[in-house]
Order: sequence, then C-alpha cells, then structure tokens
Amino acid sequence: MGTVSHIPEFRIKYSDVFSLRNLYIMMHELLLEEGWRGFDGDGDHADIETLYSENVYQKGIHRGGKEMWIWWRARKYWEGKYSGYFRNQLEIDMHIVYSQDAEAVHQGKKIRVQKGEIEMFFRPKIESDYGAEKWEKHWLLKHVKSIYEHRIIHKEIDKREKELWRDAYKIHAKIKDYLNLRTFMTVAPPFFPKKYGWEG
Repeated sequence: MGTVSHIPEFRIKYSDVFSLRNLYIMMHELLLEEGWRGFDGDGDHADIETLYSENVYQKGIHRGGKEMWIWWRARKYWEGKYSGYFRNQLEIDMHIVYSQDAEAVHQGKKIRVQKGEIEMFFRPKIESDYGAEKWEKHWLLKHVKSIYEHRIIHKEIDKREKELWRDAYKIHAKIKDYLNLRTFMTVAPPFFPKKYGWEG
C-alpha cells in the first residue's frame, strides 16, 4: 500500500473559549455527512479516534492547564472507475494546550466550556493498492505498479487529488466557520450548534 498524492496540509489555529464536547460532536457529524468513515467502515465512528493523550500541568513554568493530542483517521472509498485500487484518507490531528475548564452563560444558562488554544492539522491522502495489497505481493505487478500509477492513470490521480483537496478544504472551512474564524470559501449555514449549544 502506498500514498500517491501530493496534497498540501491545512491548519487551523484558535485561541479563545470553546466547548470541546460540542466541537467533537460537530466534527463527528460533519465527517459522517461528508461520507468519511473509520478504518472498519461500519459507520459508528468508534474506530476513528486512534489516539487521545492528556497531560495536566501546574501553573509555574507556563500557564498550566491540560495539554491534549487527539488523532483522527478517516477513510472514504472512491466511487466509479478504479474504486478497488484507490481510496481517500484524511488525517486530523488536534493539539490543545493551556486548556482550563470555565463557565459561560449561553441563552440564560450556565454551561461548562474550555479556555485555551487549539491547533488542528488536516492531511488528505490517496492510498493505492489498499486492503490485500495484491499488486505489492504479486510477482509481476509489483514491478509495474509505479509505471501504472505515474504513466497510465496519472490523469485520473490528478483529477482525484483535486476532488480530495476540495472535500478536505470544505471540512476545514466548516470547522473554521464553526469557530467563527475567517474563511475563504462560502460555507452553507450550519446545521450544528455554534460554539456552546443550540442557537434559539
């Protein structure tokens, strides 16, 4: 199995008050809506989170609070031509620092929120010869795999890279819109709650 794409990484950096719970729910629903699944592909997203690491620091050397690393890995299968040879993969890494619990008043109710900094990294990729790796294990095909990808179906790969870039950028833009950050893409009105809860 190999990666054949050269799609740039996207980033989001945010420093303010946020609800980590609502951000989690919104991102899960957004990925499901866009057709992304976990590695098992069963649709429940139980396997999408591959790492959750949390450290708590006391005030002193820096501002203190929690530091979290969260890794999500999602896959989306191609439709149509070459669907058995390629699939899309999206890696989302979240790094949260200085996170401290706080309270905010939203629509007349006190709710629990977090204050800190979030940095998110989006890495879309195209995987080739996934699953059983039939080409890599075949005595003849493993020698022509590179020629097949770079000379015979390279136009299809270029087309799919552009589609994957648009898909990943749409997710990136919707998360930025959710966090009230400036986007360079028109984003449809959100179905999800804004920062803290459902807007009345």
